[in-house]
Amino acid sequence: MRKIANVLLLLLLTMPSATSAGEPPSYEITWFQPPEAKSTELTMANLAFELNPAVGVCFPPQDLSTYVVFPRCGVGLVRLNVSWDAREPMPGVFDWEGLDNRVRMLQGLGIDVFMTLETDAQWGVERSSDPAANRPPAQMSDWTDFVAHLVERYDGDGVDDMPGLRRRVPYYQFVNEWPSPTNRSGGWAGTIDELITFLNASYDEVKATDPGATVVLGGIPAIGLDAMVLNAGLADYTARLSYSETASETLTPETAQDPEIATKVANRIRVLNESRYDMVDLHLYGPVEFNQYRVERVRQIVGDDVPLISAECGGPNLAYVPDITPEEHFRTVLDLNLDAYSRNLAFTMWLSMFGRNYDPEGDITWGNSRLQLIDADRRPTGGYWGYQLLAAMVDGMTRVEKASAGVYIIHRGDRPDLLTAWRTEGNDTYRIPDTIDAQQMLVVTNAQFGYYEVTTPPQDRILQLGDLPVVVGEELPGGPYAAGENPRLVPLQFP
Repeated sequence: MRKIANVLLLLLLTMPSATSAGEPPSYEITWFQPPEAKSTELTMANLAFELNPAVGVCFPPQDLSTYVVFPRCGVGLVRLNVSWDAREPMPGVFDWEGLDNRVRMLQGLGIDVFMTLETDAQWGVERSSDPAANRPPAQMSDWTDFVAHLVERYDGDGVDDMPGLRRRVPYYQFVNEWPSPTNRSGGWAGTIDELITFLNASYDEVKATDPGATVVLGGIPAIGLDAMVLNAGLADYTARLSYSETASETLTPETAQDPEIATKVANRIRVLNESRYDMVDLHLYGPVEFNQYRVERVRQIVGDDVPLISAECGGPNLAYVPDITPEEHFRTVLDLNLDAYSRNLAFTMWLSMFGRNYDPEGDITWGNSRLQLIDADRRPTGGYWGYQLLAAMVDGMTRVEKASAGVYIIHRGDRPDLLTAWRTEGNDTYRIPDTIDAQQMLVVTNAQFGYYEVTTPPQDRILQLGDLPVVVGEELPGGPYAAGENPRLVPLQFP
């Protein structure tokens, strides 16, 4: 992994243009000095950390120049959408250039690639009135031939590889958010039997081409996980899904017993039991406290030996909160990710780095329209700065322990453990456990601009918790700038 020092970083990248493999002009991040900072405040933009394959984002924009933002947040894994229609527009005619450029750019930044494939080639799929992005192939051999060509190009074995490939693409996924026949950005416009047959054929083809690749079962949407939890009587909460400002769906333990929902739950269990895969993807939106039940329910079906991930997650969600403050956004980044790591999820991927103005006909629900790390006006959000701190804290992470709501201990192997905590309902104080060598304390002071101060923990070891996190340890996360030097304050600004 590559050490990232976020101090006036100038990134000189070799990125193929649309017409050649030459070197374009370098990309330079521009900085400015915000007037709001106090003399005692430092900025998270200068924390140092390594890229972490457990920290990811999904579905980046087409503009490759924006990818240089990912390593600033410690992102070591990026999820790309791969359209069969775009990569094989006619039978046997392949167009890899756009995908090659994205893979080359990410690998040049030290980031691994996670590919989610769509069966959307109009010439190669069954016709359907359902708008789902994935349809059953008309001939399975056409689909598996495409998969074989794709995986061979990115398997890193030196045979028919993409020019400039640095290492294999480790992850392949099929049929995002199945079955969901009305899901325009995922879903499946076929039967459950057809889905299982398709998933197994896809798995077999990946393994035949690259036995070392990891096949990830398409993500289960949050509301689908909630249906599985509530239908089984595992928890008592109300789940919500907001499609727009005025259209929403509510699911309770009572409504989850509806025969139609019970059938959908049974179909999901069938796919989990009858399909072949190496990992299961859980999409985690909404209150963090729901996730313990979602993970438990899937574990009841697949067992403890199958790795779980979240290739799509984020918050806060407008289905549950009326608005999103920088403080909420900052806390949720830490809470959702650390909670997932504490439940042994292998990695998480935030949806997404870059926001855009909400489009009711687009591929994102209203509830998820404000959780992105860079907003539609290209301003870093509280979540962006939360990721800066998260990346610094989990640098060297071996495991995460959830001590209580809003309190986590990050174990870092041969490096000192870290404690992070913030106020939750009914929890205004927390005593630092004896296992933490409390020599220094990082106090987040401004979620909007990513400021913090360094101080000494209280002698009685009782933390007075506030809305923003504190971090306590023998050494603070993020390198020498966390220890008191006050470099230039540099929130991100796009050129």
